[in-house]
Amino acid sequence: MAHADEGVELLDYAKDWVLPKPEAFKTERELSDHVLSRLDTWFHVDEQVAGLYQGRDPVRIDAVLRPRDPEPWYDREPAFGIEFKRPIRGMNIGSYLAWAGQAADYTHALFGAYGRVQVFLCPSPMVGYLFSEKDLDAKRRRRENLPARIAQGQIQIAEMVPTPRDTPERIKARERKTEQEQQARLNAQDALARAQGFADEVDMQQEQRRRIAVEMMRLMGQFNVGELMPTRKHGWTLLRSGEPLWSEDRGVRRRFSLQPRTAARDR
Repeated sequence: MAHADEGVELLDYAKDWVLPKPEAFKTERELSDHVLSRLDTWFHVDEQVAGLYQGRDPVRIDAVLRPRDPEPWYDREPAFGIEFKRPIRGMNIGSYLAWAGQAADYTHALFGAYGRVQVFLCPSPMVGYLFSEKDLDAKRRRRENLPARIAQGQIQIAEMVPTPRDTPERIKARERKTEQEQQARLNAQDALARAQGFADEVDMQQEQRRRIAVEMMRLMGQFNVGELMPTRKHGWTLLRSGEPLWSEDRGVRRRFSLQPRTAARDR
């Protein structure tokens, strides 16, 4: 088993990736054709490879790739599998993780002459988690628009439950009180986040999501599941446990075995 090279670069999830736009591809076939045609320059591509899980259950993996130049790779006959999933709007993280679990099962299957292979998911199952950063951006906008939202809410309350005592002055007073209470709560949250080195509470939540994404894929790497994603600096990149293993611009980033690991592991 190859050990990690010194100075291995860890990509910053979300910032370095080019996240796929939901429904950019109408079918998974469109997605796979797009990606595999790009990778054809560097790899022999064998699509829809049949296999057997535990020697009896038939399975089929979307593609198995073999480097056209195996010399820089660690194994004598390197090969790895790829599974595609078309990202769609509203797909939750649970669906992506179920897909990752399916890929982990595939690493225990035998695919003809290839035998067992590590599986790389395209896109990363973490896109479902990182897409939710848009919810955090919306949360920041709601925080910035707090006074206007509170004013509108108080007007709606007065319209739904009108009383003689609800004069414009009383409504305005309630607005100020509610705004002060909520702003104090937000200020306390932001102060706690800044004490930990973040710009505000939303920035802290975004960074926590990125860290969780990295740790989840480090765990999946122990189950022989990696990621295939386009990145801003390096083009299409193979990652395992969050580390780039191969990229379009630099080729093999570190020598590693594509044989699925079982039992004892060195990392």
